[in-house]
Amino acid sequence: MLTNFEIIETYLETGTIPPHPIFQLIQEGCQPTVDQALPLDILRELYKETKKNLEPFKPLNEELWIRIFGPTAIPETVTVWLIVGAPAGCEAVVRIDESGHRNLIVDLSQICTYSNLVARLLYIVFDFLTHELAHVMIGQKYRYQSTMSREQLLRQLAFDEGIAHFLSFEEDVLGVDWDSQLMQDRKRAAFEKFHYFLDHAKELTFQDLKRANTGAFWDKFASIAGMFAVVEYCQNEGNLEKLLSDGPKFLTEFIT
Repeated sequence: MLTNFEIIETYLETGTIPPHPIFQLIQEGCQPTVDQALPLDILRELYKETKKNLEPFKPLNEELWIRIFGPTAIPETVTVWLIVGAPAGCEAVVRIDESGHRNLIVDLSQICTYSNLVARLLYIVFDFLTHELAHVMIGQKYRYQSTMSREQLLRQLAFDEGIAHFLSFEEDVLGVDWDSQLMQDRKRAAFEKFHYFLDHAKELTFQDLKRANTGAFWDKFASIAGMFAVVEYCQNEGNLEKLLSDGPKFLTEFIT
């Protein structure tokens, strides 16, 4: 994994945002600006702590991450950018450049508007990075293929999104009360919808697949079913070191 801190370091040193092509990758025609009321002391502390946890990368649920992905390094086709000046609403985005490389871009100046507590802000940053980098790691072994059947695609969505949602759900994801009535109701709803579409896979439309992993958090039925499947896997003493090799078909059998 590569990192680039050029923009934020220049801003913290000079108070100016240097011109950079990354802004056009974020949004064509972007004119970078920063709110003048930005609390610089919080921005400096957040940058310091974020940088420290990127070199080397320390994901949420680091112990579980290591058990799933082992010592495999994040590929250098991925760059994490810490910047200021992105357009409103683009505080944490993924962009693919002309070389096909993935860029995870985090505007710390916008993240700073969410809280006065650096610990809370740091969690927001690493929730995003943990989720997106989990996709990168899974994608090294399981790539989406145009030749996949709709059933295979639905199972892979649940596998890919399920692991990413699981690792980024909370800082201590196995400490969550997954057996509460609320969580059981959410699991049941996601499992039922997943099974319905699995049983009618040949009729799946593009909109169905879009709803499977986009929209309101608990409505993303494939993502949420996959996350609960990982929880079930852990509760049944599944070997997380084997989760990647077990694969989508095996994991989605836990969606019962």
